[in-house]
Amino acid sequence: PLQVYQSRGAARMTLIKPQLEAYSARIKAGYSKKTGAGLDDAEVARLEMQQLMDRNGVRPWSTMGSALVGMPVWVSFFFALRKMVYVDGVGLSEGGMLWFPDLTQHDPYYILPVLSGLSLFGMVSLGDAGQAGAKPDAQQQMVKNVMRGAAVVIVPATAWFESGVFIYWLTANALAVTQTLALRQPSIRSAVGMPPMPTAASASPSQSGMLSAFGGEPAAAAA
Repeated sequence: PLQVYQSRGAARMTLIKPQLEAYSARIKAGYSKKTGAGLDDAEVARLEMQQLMDRNGVRPWSTMGSALVGMPVWVSFFFALRKMVYVDGVGLSEGGMLWFPDLTQHDPYYILPVLSGLSLFGMVSLGDAGQAGAKPDAQQQMVKNVMRGAAVVIVPATAWFESGVFIYWLTANALAVTQTLALRQPSIRSAVGMPPMPTAASASPSQSGMLSAFGGEPAAAAA
């Protein structure tokens, strides 16, 4: 539910992104003038942008909810699993299968680290379902490329980790990819209150009509 909430917020923000960028440019231009009139214009643009987001149910912080809550959970599970490796009677030494029968030992063939890196690379490439269909800006593309690089580096950096850790990572990544793919489907997006993915036509005024069908008023055009 938390990821759906985050993706829904990201989808709403994606649909009004052109107007938000226009207001941001006005605000920046107003402050750059360093005059009373410029500051007034920047403040007007800021208020109009806030009203635009309020009308369309956009909350910038909502797009970070999953990361803020999910990261502590992920870290807790990671350290808990690594601690369990050294505890007798848990059963991890006999809980594996195939080429990794002992989950307390590292994968001798390094298959699990590679699969984990590939699954992370896939997650990063797919991105948030709420931003699906939109062209990323330069900053978003840079972050995505950095994360893709991290997915490659993580393979040799964690190759010595116990197999049980990779089983957890692979399971979590597989569920995340499945959920992202599901939230790209029109019927599922509609069922959870997400706007349709933007298309070439959505850059036109009809974009606001799509958003209004999901509880928001038409997006006002940037002055």
